[in-house]
Order: sequence, then structure tokens, then C-alpha cells
Amino acid sequence: MAPKKRPETQKTSEIVLRPRNKRSRSPLELEPEAKKLCAKGSGPSRRCDSDCLWVGLAGPQILPPCRSIVRTLHQHKLGRASWPSVQQIGAGGSITGLKFNPLNTNQFYASSMEGTTRLQDFKGNILRVFASSDTINIWFCSLDVSASSRMVVTGDNVGNVILLNMDGKELWNLRMHKKKVTHVALNPCCDWFLATASVDQTVKIWDLRQVRGKASFLYSLPHRHPVNAACFSPDGARLLTTDQKSEIRVYSASQWDCPLGLIPHPHRHFQHLTPIKAAWHPRYNLIVVGRYPDPNFKSCTPYELRTIDVFDGNSGKMMCQLYDPESSGISSLNEFNPMGDTLASAMGYHILIWSQEEARTRK
Repeated sequence: MAPKKRPETQKTSEIVLRPRNKRSRSPLELEPEAKKLCAKGSGPSRRCDSDCLWVGLAGPQILPPCRSIVRTLHQHKLGRASWPSVQQIGAGGSITGLKFNPLNTNQFYASSMEGTTRLQDFKGNILRVFASSDTINIWFCSLDVSASSRMVVTGDNVGNVILLNMDGKELWNLRMHKKKVTHVALNPCCDWFLATASVDQTVKIWDLRQVRGKASFLYSLPHRHPVNAACFSPDGARLLTTDQKSEIRVYSASQWDCPLGLIPHPHRHFQHLTPIKAAWHPRYNLIVVGRYPDPNFKSCTPYELRTIDVFDGNSGKMMCQLYDPESSGISSLNEFNPMGDTLASAMGYHILIWSQEEARTRK
């Protein structure tokens, strides 16, 4: 078992966005120009294949926004929507984790602040409740599902993690962290490998075949701040973590107890903001994450935009930034389709769809 001591960190060069004009101007003068600015990139450190979504996006020129499909969710009221919608349960009932059923795409698993982790369909029918706290003081914050092992794993706000099979049988229920478990992730290639992230400032890696108690983890990865997410790369060989302030880390299976690289990045936590989580591209070694400009961040510049940032997974260098002037909110969650040529970004009531084809035609 690796030691719990904080690993030595590596210094990486921070990314600086420079204003286009050094002359001091008022915010009203700068606002029209800021809205026109879409992206600046430092160029890729390693060129991807020709059909990569981001090829041609990085470079010294300003990138015009690619076409986005924006759905204003509050305009589609329950019973009037032309596409499936899930009924809400009111204040305090937000969904904290969502996974399609890999065996039936008309169903999905959801964890929520209602205090349950359940399987339901798009008609609102609850098919099975896998975990229930039976108290308003405990709720579920994360979940993941494995089709090959037929397992469901979920974590709650007091540090417990529950492993169940898809028939609803509980295999074990253990307190694995001192505080809220913000994220659970099964390795896509070795689904007996589990990563858990917590606001107790640690990420832990477990072998599900050897879990005997809270001290039976394989590795404990300490962080400087609470952690929003820990997700494995598509090949299962690396782990991406996002803290609640200004750091993204990349770990490798060859040395779990020490990060390969640290990426300084502003995404500070705010009580009423969906936690920002960095994600992997499904086919290329790229990391995508929403930016929440922070005046206390070292490289912050005046009137910095709330962009979607893309980094090289090896070097940590900025590849490019995406920005739509019509939707300038904070992108908390970003998800690619399986082919990696379409990116969906969640911004409050809006969902933006960034497509590869539109990006090429608007270059």
C-alpha cells in the first residue's frame, strides 16, 4: 500500500490570456470586444489524427464560435415538451448522478438529494430503488454502473460507498471517506478497479475484490483542496482529478501515488454552482473543462471570458478555448458523444452542442 503522505508536486507553466489592448478602458468599452473574442490557443504540443474534433482549432488566431444548439429548458414545461423529460420533486431534490442503463437505453440510473439511488424510465416509472437513506440528512451524491460485471456503485454525503449488483442485492456498505463522496468511477477496462473522490481532500483507489474495510484501499491520493471528480481515461491507464479551486491533476497507473502533471486552472467552488468537473475526450488524449474566472488566480486578466478550455493530456498545454457570445454562462459539465466529434456543454438552463462539422466550416 502506498504511503498517505502528500506527493511531491511538479511545477508547470501557467496559462496566461493577454488582453488585446493595453490602453485602460472602462468595462462598457471593453464589453463589445470581449463578446467577439472566442478562443485563443497556444498550439497543440502533439498533433492528433486528421479527424480529431480539435484539429485546426488551436493557433494564434481568434476562433469564431461554431454553431451551437441552445435549448432553454424552462421553456419546455412538463407535459408540453416534445422530447422526454423527467419530473422534478421540488426544492432539495436535485439529481446528483446520472447514467444510462447499459442494457436498456430507455432507462437510466440516478442518484439524488431525495435520498435514493434508483433505476427508472423516461415515463417517470421507478423500476428499482437500489439504495435509500430514509432520512433527509443523508443523500446520494454520485454513482457509476458496470455492464460487464453487472454492478452499481453509489456514494453519499457522509462518506459511505455502497456496492450492489443489478438485481438490487447489496454486496457491501462501507464508510470509505471522512466526508461527502463527490464522485465514484469504475475503470472502463478493469471494472473491479474503483476510484472515489471526496471533500475530505483525498482520492482513493480500491480493488473491489479485496475491499474489507475503510483501510483496505490500494492508494490514497491527497489533494490541497476538496475534490469534485476523479475519472479514468478511456483506456483505463490514467486518472483525471478536479479539485474545488484551481488545480487539475493527471495520474498514471504506473505510479498512482504521484501525479504525472498538474494543470493550474480556475474553477473555484460556489455553493449554488454545479461543481465543475474536467473530462476526457473518448478517442484522443485531450482534457476539457469549463473556466470560472477567478480574480485571485495568478494568470487572471481583466474581463476574462467563461470559456471551455481544452488541454493536451500529456503536456498540460492549452490547445484551444471555446466560447459562444450568446451563451456566456459557466460550463460546469462537458460530455462528448462516443465518437468524440460532438461536445455537449451544460450551462445552467442551457445546453450547447459543439459539432466538428460546424467548426470546420466556420474556420
